[in-house]
Amino acid sequence: MSASRIVSAFVLVVAGTALAGCGGQGLERFRGTKGLPPAPEHLAYPAVGVTPPSRPGRLRTPEEQKRLEADLLARKVR
Repeated sequence: MSASRIVSAFVLVVAGTALAGCGGQGLERFRGTKGLPPAPEHLAYPAVGVTPPSRPGRLRTPEEQKRLEADLLARKVR
């Protein structure tokens, strides 16, 4: 073998060893709750796929809705 092939093989082995050494050591400290902040208690948006509970009460009839709108307009004029 020539000297350049030996040097290039040595460089590949050293580079491979260095890259393999960086793989698992740094990630161990981030697994689980180690190194991470606690999960927030209340989020600004609900989780995806969670159906909110049904609202209490009933829907207003069209007559009730018209009466409420007329009352709001009357208060606005005052």
